[in-house]
Amino acid sequence: MTAGKQMYSLWDDLDRFDLGDSGAIPSEWNGKKALYLEKMNSAIYLRDEVKYDSFRLQAEVAIPGEVGFIGLVFGAKDPGNYELVYLAPVEIQYDPVINGSMTWQIYNGPSYQRPLPDTTGAWHKFSLEVQSEGARVFFGENTEPALIITRLQHGGQRLGKVGVWNFLPSYIRNLSIEEIPPASIEPEATDFSKLKSESFITEWYVSSPLIQDGAKDQTWTKAFVEENGTLNINRIYQAKPGAAVVVKSDFVIEEEEETVLSLGYSDSIRLWVNDKEVYQGDWCWSPPSHDGRIRPDFANVPIKWKLGVNSIRAEVSQRESFGWGLTVRTGLSNAGRN
Repeated sequence: MTAGKQMYSLWDDLDRFDLGDSGAIPSEWNGKKALYLEKMNSAIYLRDEVKYDSFRLQAEVAIPGEVGFIGLVFGAKDPGNYELVYLAPVEIQYDPVINGSMTWQIYNGPSYQRPLPDTTGAWHKFSLEVQSEGARVFFGENTEPALIITRLQHGGQRLGKVGVWNFLPSYIRNLSIEEIPPASIEPEATDFSKLKSESFITEWYVSSPLIQDGAKDQTWTKAFVEENGTLNINRIYQAKPGAAVVVKSDFVIEEEEETVLSLGYSDSIRLWVNDKEVYQGDWCWSPPSHDGRIRPDFANVPIKWKLGVNSIRAEVSQRESFGWGLTVRTGLSNAGRN
C-alpha cells in the first residue's frame, strides 16, 4: 500500500471545501489561525471524495465557551446523511446524521459516547481512524482510543465526502486525511434474540406522518429496532418540529400476566395498551435538568396483559429537530409475535 496524506489549514484554503450555508469564516483563537463556525448542525465538505479504504481524519479543535460541539464527518452520502463523531465540552459522541437530523438521543451509553475532563477553552487534537467495519476515536496525545465504534449506522460506508461539523461556536484547524493500513474492528450485529429475551419490542409498524386534523389514508412501514432496542424513526421520516407518527405492535401470550412495562422516548408520546391509554409525557433536550436521551427505564407503567393477542400503540411527536423514537420493554418473559 502506498500511503497518502492530504493537509488543509482551513483558514487559507477554503476554496477546496463546499461551505454551503455554514457561514464559516477564517478567524483566530488563543493565538492560532483557524476556521470559526457558529451555526447549529452545520457541516462543510471537502470537494473531493476520499478514495482510501482505511484512513485517519485528524484536526486541532477548540470549544471557546461552556456550550459548543465540533466534529469530523466521513462517509457522507448526501448533505443529510453522514457519519459524525464530535467533541463536546465534557464528552465524545458518535452521532450519525440521518435524514438531516442528529441522533444522539437514540445512540447513547458507552457504545456511543465517552466522558472527558472539561475541554473548554483550549486546543485539542481530535482523530478518527476509519475502517471497513467501524472507527476508533482518539483524543489528545493518547495512543489508546477513547471510543471504538463497532457499528456504523450508515452501513460501513467509508467512501464519500469527508468534512467538519459544528453546533454553536467552535474552532477547527489543520485538518489532515491520511491513508492507514487496514485493521480489524469486530462488527456488532443486532442481537434480536437477546433483545427479545430482555422483553424489548423489536418489530414495529410505523404510520405515515399524521396531519393536523387526524390521520387519513395511512400507510404502514415495518421497522426493526436498533442494536440498543430503540426504534429510530429518523430512518423513515425526518425529525422536525410538529412531526408525528403512530407506531404499533401486536403479540400473543398464553396466559394472563401482570408486569411493569418500561419505556423511553423523544420528544412526546401517548401510549395505549389494548386500546387503553396508560401513559403520556414529554422528554426533550432542556439542559441541565433534561438531556432528552432515550433510555428504556425512563418511565414505568404497571400492566395487566390478557390471554391471547395484546396490542401496544403509541403516538410519537417531535418538538425539536433531533433524533426521535421510542423503546419499550413489556416485562413479559414469553411473548410471541402475532
